[in-house]
Amino acid sequence: MSKYIDVVIGNETVRKHRRDVDKDAVICSHIPDRPCRIFESSAGAALLARQLRDQGHDLTISNYYFHDFPDITEFQADLNKPIELPDNAFDVVICREVIEHVECVPHTLREFNRVLKPGGRLIMTFPNRLQIRSRILHLLTGFYRGMKSPINLDVPFGDAHINLIGYPEMDYFLRKTGYEITAVESSYFQASDTVFLLLHPFIALATRYYLLHYKKTAQEHEKTQPDNIAYNTFIARKLLSRALFLGKDVIITATKTGTPCAR
Repeated sequence: MSKYIDVVIGNETVRKHRRDVDKDAVICSHIPDRPCRIFESSAGAALLARQLRDQGHDLTISNYYFHDFPDITEFQADLNKPIELPDNAFDVVICREVIEHVECVPHTLREFNRVLKPGGRLIMTFPNRLQIRSRILHLLTGFYRGMKSPINLDVPFGDAHINLIGYPEMDYFLRKTGYEITAVESSYFQASDTVFLLLHPFIALATRYYLLHYKKTAQEHEKTQPDNIAYNTFIARKLLSRALFLGKDVIITATKTGTPCAR
């Protein structure tokens, strides 16, 4: 079976990797079933954006390296800086395999919050640093899947994965920048990884112990107040879910609920 699938976009047939087809299907499942204004950041070849345009949505995209697409609105943007878009302008913001390239994740999330309409959705994907095979790689080599060796010094800053974020940190950043998380999923599983389910009971015991019982009164990690217990329990469940234990990517859908907390 080929790894690629032919997909018709506009009047053109393009080849997409099956992983990309699966990822984009999850993203599209969280876009409202009505014409939306959508901003896709660092859209690259804009295959997803052009598909969404064909479905009747109004697309704006950014790229660090300008592509100059003739049939879609595009502008050059560095996501480490303010995004040159108006406030409260978009129903959906898509950040697909990009956030691991930016220097300051909270800054970028604040900018996405700013350009989203109240109640708008952020759909974000990034490598799952805490997937079980990645954890084992880190134990053995000190590197995670998604950054298996040092970045070559001649690579332009940000072209490579410079900021691999685990789910707990991303959850914290999203909540602090004005979002409510509504879905956490994965689109990419490798059948051979199911052998690692043998480790799941032991990892579950260790995870629950450290998140709920270890040093309960430690500063910034207090574990006796009901809200803190509930939050740590939620994080433990997500980390131990099939999506985050075995999935190689993380797909988060979050709703804009307010303005970001002060820095």
